[in-house]
Amino acid sequence: MAVSGLLNRTGTCYVENVLDKHNIWRDPGPPRLSVSVFLKQVGLAVFMSNVLFLALRPLRQPRIISEILCGLLLGPTAFLNFPYFKKIFPERSYVKVETVGYLGLMYHLFLVGLRFDPSALVLIGKKATSIALAAFFLPGIIGISTFYVVTSSSGSSDANGLGGMFWVVALTFTGSPVLAEILASVKLLHSDIGRTAMATAVVSDVCAWVLVILVIPISLEGGSFYYPLLTTAGFVLACLFGVRPALAWAIRKTSGEGHYSDRYVVLILMGVSAFGLITDVIGTHAMVGAFVFGLILPNGELGSRLVLKIEEYVDGILLPFFYVVCGVRVNLWEIRGVGSWAVTVFVICLGWMAKVLSTLGISTFFNIQPREGVVLGLLMNCKSLLGLALLDVAWDKGALTVQQYSIMVLAFLIMTASVSPLIHLVYGPTKRFMNYTLRSVQAIGSNTDFRVLSCIYSTRHITPIINLLEVSTGNMHSRLAVFGLHLVEVTGCASAMLIIHDPHRPSRVNLPDHAQSDHIKKSLEDFEYQNRSASVQFLTILSPYESMCEDVCGLAEDKRVSLIILPFHRRSMTSGAMEDAEPAFRPVNQSVLENAPCSVALLVDRGLAAAAMRRTESNRAMANRAAMLFIGGHDDREALAYAWRMAGHRSINLTVVRFLPGSDVVNIDPMELQERHGILTIVSDIERQRRLDDVYITEFRRSNSSNDSITYREVTVNNGDGTVAAIREMGREFDLYIVGRSERSISPLTFGLAEWSEYPELGAIGDILVSSSFSVHASVLVVQQYDPKSTAADEDGIGILDSMAYFKK
Repeated sequence: MAVSGLLNRTGTCYVENVLDKHNIWRDPGPPRLSVSVFLKQVGLAVFMSNVLFLALRPLRQPRIISEILCGLLLGPTAFLNFPYFKKIFPERSYVKVETVGYLGLMYHLFLVGLRFDPSALVLIGKKATSIALAAFFLPGIIGISTFYVVTSSSGSSDANGLGGMFWVVALTFTGSPVLAEILASVKLLHSDIGRTAMATAVVSDVCAWVLVILVIPISLEGGSFYYPLLTTAGFVLACLFGVRPALAWAIRKTSGEGHYSDRYVVLILMGVSAFGLITDVIGTHAMVGAFVFGLILPNGELGSRLVLKIEEYVDGILLPFFYVVCGVRVNLWEIRGVGSWAVTVFVICLGWMAKVLSTLGISTFFNIQPREGVVLGLLMNCKSLLGLALLDVAWDKGALTVQQYSIMVLAFLIMTASVSPLIHLVYGPTKRFMNYTLRSVQAIGSNTDFRVLSCIYSTRHITPIINLLEVSTGNMHSRLAVFGLHLVEVTGCASAMLIIHDPHRPSRVNLPDHAQSDHIKKSLEDFEYQNRSASVQFLTILSPYESMCEDVCGLAEDKRVSLIILPFHRRSMTSGAMEDAEPAFRPVNQSVLENAPCSVALLVDRGLAAAAMRRTESNRAMANRAAMLFIGGHDDREALAYAWRMAGHRSINLTVVRFLPGSDVVNIDPMELQERHGILTIVSDIERQRRLDDVYITEFRRSNSSNDSITYREVTVNNGDGTVAAIREMGREFDLYIVGRSERSISPLTFGLAEWSEYPELGAIGDILVSSSFSVHASVLVVQQYDPKSTAADEDGIGILDSMAYFKK
């Protein structure tokens, strides 16, 4: 055992023979042989890692798991014992494989530093910091004991304190890149627990890098470690406070108006190598310099271009070689006997349990539910590439034996691979949202808060949305809980973040437009002050538009809201026409409509802002004439439920117009229905929806028979043209139209209208109301009911009617 423990200190002698094969076009030579072997290695490593990644995708495994498995399979644990694989990975190629692998490691850590946002550290509160420190240092105490357990069980005399230091740091820290990947796969990235876990991982990363800067100089210089340590600390400080401003100034002066040529990419990649060389020379590791260079580089548009240009090449081509290096150094056959395997299982289980129990213990002090505390503990077991890099530094120094190194890599693999399946078992969507049942306006009862997520892109949206929220308070029997969400686009590699504003403290975050954020915050605070039945929480999401939908939907699930309010991307001009003021918002709205976990209302403002300014002496809004156009189906019933709630407000006069088929209506051919809309929209479903409409309308009329502010009337039409003509006759009779999107409903009264829609997100009727050729210039509220992808909710629709009787006046 003592002999095998020294394998990482031995060398291999070999003779470089150049084979004279396939030399048709040119003479053979060493470069040709090296390239041939290298291309085989690239192909095999990339192919195996991608196959394993695809095979493990159903288990929600992060990519690092497939990469480590690929390295293990290509090492002496598995395939390297076969002659064919020894020809692909001969011993004489190990130095070249290590060189390429470490180059990939440097560029990967450069990208990690580029994505790291130091400003996010100011948002990390006491809770996340305490959990991170507990999950870092308490398992470290147990980790050092497990190191000596392994050492004593193996009978090795080469164990030393240096190996224990690397063992503890690698075992205890949590890798934020892998954690973010796992959180995204289990759909927890934008939840409260996901944000807490990410903040905790950031603190863990900071602790890990501090210890890396401390431990590596000790391992490289021994007793004179304070020279490289002080030099490294001075280098880092000089980079943060000297080189970073200089780089920002140089890039700003030479880039013109944000136009970056390819020479920037070349120069920056050269800078990664230069910084790696500097930190290697002064006594630490090259990966420290690469990370620091990424940290100080401005992460705006230039950062985005760098990521787009090199990330796939680094992670897809270069980095697999680093995992091959790790796999070649691992030899699970060195863990011999039942006793050694028992110790290995004990070490892995103890390290895993230490993370979970320490996190769970500290979570109880912050009133975190036990199940969520367990989930946080599981998430703290995520390991990243930095841990493997530390193990390789320890290997190069000879601080770890083959057995110790193999146990640690196996622990990395098992601890990280167990996170996603266990979270799905303990905190899966079924359990997580078991109590999230009020996903629509129809489901709200008389004693239940009406929880609304109001999205605000700019200050132009705040006045109409607040006016809509004011009338949404209804008759105040049910409190209105508003989550005002300011959506701010970030570009480059800046980290997406959610900011929860404290009304009693100024924001510590450097927002792109503080004045706009302060105006929105002040408006929401005034709304809360004037409406005693409403509560408001102001939040800001900083995110790219491409992923903003995930942020909105994740926050809606986390806050258990029943309705998301979105402003339409077009705005009304003084002439009454609409213009594309903010076209970038449209894809976000469309994605939210498609993926929302609750009902959605899309507001087209063409006068609500002006109506909000019309106040009486009692400081209440003057009467607004609202019309609810009811044709039938899921969304129309949801729109009627929302209009019903609005009708409880003193400033709303509601008219419900139900369109009924006339005697000459043209029924839709069932075969055409199936051809256009799929097998789900069959005639029996249409009849069933019609029955639900009749029941809901009957209950609405019965409950409001004595309400003078609500008017009900019926209009008979035969086709879509008749429906459009009837709406056109209403002219300027109303200030606000409330309609259902009706994407899932099929009616002969609107059939064919959607084919001419300019804005499908508004539905057929909503699109007509905002059309430039239409004489109506009122505001439009388009409502879409939450779709649970089943018909169970429709059956429940009849059962919840009794709970709606509280809207009586």
